[in-house]
Amino acid sequence: MNEPNSESAHSARERTENRNTVNAALRDPEFWLFRHIPLRYMIPLALFAALAAWVATAFDAPAAVIAIVVAVVLIAGAAPVRRRHPRNVVGMIARAIAFRRRRVRPDKLPAGGEAVDVPLAEGGSYGVRWDNGLLITMMRIDPPPDALTLLRRGSLSTDQVLPLTEIGRCLSQFDIQLASIDVISTGARTASNGIVARLYDSIIGPLPAIAHRTVWLVLRLDPLANVRAVDNRGGGATGTLRTAIIATRRVANRLAALDISTSVLTASEMNAAVRVLTRGVALEDFAETPHSLVHDGVHLTSYEIGPELIGSRGFADIWATPSMSTTVTVRLRPGEQRSAQPEDSPPITLGALVRFDTEAEPTAPPVAGLRPLPGRQFRALLDCLPAQFTGHDGVSDYRGPLDALDGIALPTAGCGQLIGADELGQGIAVPLIGEGTRHLEVIGKLDLAQQVILRAIALGAHVVVHTDRPEAWHSMVVNVGDPYALSLAPRFAGTGHSPAPPAAATPGPFPAATVIVFDGIAPTAQAGGATIVHVRAPHAPASAVDADVVLIQDPAAPNSITVRTSTATTTVTMVTTPDEMRYIGESLVAAR
Repeated sequence: MNEPNSESAHSARERTENRNTVNAALRDPEFWLFRHIPLRYMIPLALFAALAAWVATAFDAPAAVIAIVVAVVLIAGAAPVRRRHPRNVVGMIARAIAFRRRRVRPDKLPAGGEAVDVPLAEGGSYGVRWDNGLLITMMRIDPPPDALTLLRRGSLSTDQVLPLTEIGRCLSQFDIQLASIDVISTGARTASNGIVARLYDSIIGPLPAIAHRTVWLVLRLDPLANVRAVDNRGGGATGTLRTAIIATRRVANRLAALDISTSVLTASEMNAAVRVLTRGVALEDFAETPHSLVHDGVHLTSYEIGPELIGSRGFADIWATPSMSTTVTVRLRPGEQRSAQPEDSPPITLGALVRFDTEAEPTAPPVAGLRPLPGRQFRALLDCLPAQFTGHDGVSDYRGPLDALDGIALPTAGCGQLIGADELGQGIAVPLIGEGTRHLEVIGKLDLAQQVILRAIALGAHVVVHTDRPEAWHSMVVNVGDPYALSLAPRFAGTGHSPAPPAAATPGPFPAATVIVFDGIAPTAQAGGATIVHVRAPHAPASAVDADVVLIQDPAAPNSITVRTSTATTTVTMVTTPDEMRYIGESLVAAR
């Protein structure tokens, strides 16, 4: 049974989760018919039909024949002939022509402004970048410590989310108005496509369990639209920089009032964020196909997010899609103010893109409501980078009042590792390794510890085990078959940290985490940057250092696990799949 502090957190999550998922007040300016038969296709088709009619007239064809010729041309060109977009012949021809004529070539891109640091009077610096006449600053949402996440199909709830209404209110700040704010969220269900990672991906199945997630805010200021604010702060370049810094601080302060901590990025951190979003690949190294960008066997495929997916359930369905990594970009801009609209709900425009990085090129959108961007994949990538090399392109902006975004919120951090399910069948996940968790204590039998370690490997952990029973770990080490993922320290190295082999580079944007396991051995001083896992029996002495997360196995009901963090305590049922039994089965039999 959950403790009272968990009950209050649970009710708060339920209130967030039960808010509306799709708000009908967001309008799509595009007429529904033009999504299937775009006007830019129909005009050339009509001209071609007119040409066919003129040719038939030149040959003295009867009026009935001319009408039939026109009808055949229009029907043959506009009628759907397949499920995949574009569905008609004229669309396929137009897409092929547009791809060759309008494709953005990396070698023809204008040079974007370099990110530079602006020193602050109180110390530190803010990174800024000029692009297309806009001054860009950037901040990262700091993940909350040891947060529990409840996972269900089509929904997730956690203690910290980013309400889009609050971001929308940050656009207008007294005497400053930002041109746009982008919320860029990139994450992955697993850290690689290895066997252990695929095993874990099959366990979480349709749950929106993004283990690793990073969220940035990209703020764009147009100095020409804020002349008075710039002049009041010194004018020129100095006034522009001061205006951007003040606007950025106001956003940070507004989020701090919601207990959301942020960090404003320096120039080097802004450049690092761009590298994460491009998977460390130079723009000129991508090869563009009509459906995706390709590099080294990885396909980056972007889609426009339809209005029916702009909501909690829609975003959850997107995050539940299997991929090497997923990136969602939501851009908010001020809308056109009308006198009849209330001041407390100003007009807003919203554009949203999602990009899936996969091994295979998708043949169709993986979620109903996603709109393909054929021939515009490179433009879509550029539009989502915090260094805008081209103008805003390719994304429909949905319009409506600010309160149309009520109840729409984005998670600010990854859920971590799936531990088990509660009495309602909801998955319970918590970060156990990497940044934020430096000491994990597992109180129970070896099978629990090995299941935790196996799933941690799927999330990028590089594990070294110090144990006084190496034979109990030998089978798992052999089954994993990757010394960079799991290895045993020398038999008598339990009193210190033996040098670990370098972690293998993972193909995703997330670095591997180093994990040092002490099984039956008292942990020594914490290694820099590593997560310490102490495995002990219930009667064994506790660690000298307080653990960030504690997993306690019930001796009377081994499948019952109590999860204790600094913010909550709950009890879950551990579920072991037959595939996991191949790795930990021997320890499970020995333990029971």
